[in-house]
Amino acid sequence: MMNEWITELAESLGTSDGLAVAYVFVSFLVIVMAVVCLVLEIRVWFRYHRANKMPIACTMTGLDAARFVLDKAGLQHVRVRKAGILREAVFGNYYNVFTKTIYLRSWLGKVDNKRTVTSVALGVQKAALAKLCEEGDRQTLLRNRLSIIAIFGPLLFLPVLILGVVLDFVLLQQLGMYSLIGLALGGLLAVAGFIVTLLNIPVEKKANRLALQLMEEYGLATGKELKTMQKVYGAYIASYVAQFILQMLRLIQWVLELVIKLGGKNNKD
Repeated sequence: MMNEWITELAESLGTSDGLAVAYVFVSFLVIVMAVVCLVLEIRVWFRYHRANKMPIACTMTGLDAARFVLDKAGLQHVRVRKAGILREAVFGNYYNVFTKTIYLRSWLGKVDNKRTVTSVALGVQKAALAKLCEEGDRQTLLRNRLSIIAIFGPLLFLPVLILGVVLDFVLLQQLGMYSLIGLALGGLLAVAGFIVTLLNIPVEKKANRLALQLMEEYGLATGKELKTMQKVYGAYIASYVAQFILQMLRLIQWVLELVIKLGGKNNKD
């Protein structure tokens, strides 16, 4: 029964039994990892909001703490701003390397003017990222410059692929050149997203360590508060690791799709 199902699947995809099984297995793993990523994102949300209800001993807001650390580092040219609703929805708390500006949430998961553990932890962490960028850390600069691709790349992958398939059926009445072009473009987006996701882990770890060091050095957090901050940072890192695995699986899935399509095209020729 299983062999018959595999044979039918391979015939429907126009490929060998081995490639068909590999494609289905990887696709299943993509779904599993997507669920894992969702669970870890919820974990981040819980830790983030729990610590965002804890008052901070230094009584600084996220904006104040970020500004304080930047000034101490001689980075007066780096600005600290509240994020607008649209910017916050897309990027969250982040450092824009092009405009030299740190944006902190002011609406959902508010940290800009709150005097809490989360607010100070994230304000200083973004200041640490800015410091690394301004000091010329290559990994941090590359990640921040490509971050927009990591956000929009996965979202554009399917639309680009679907557009290619639609153009094939409208213009060629069969799968052909446009679907391959769409698959190639989608793959490039997936590769770029994979690179950024890969860089997220070492860059965020580096910024987390620096942020904790700076807060301890400047007396911005007590020992207990620093431990809570480490848990918030740790939740983010676990989420980044899961996202990296998901991006890797999507990349493998894309390669298998490309091999299957090219194999089917060659068989027709």
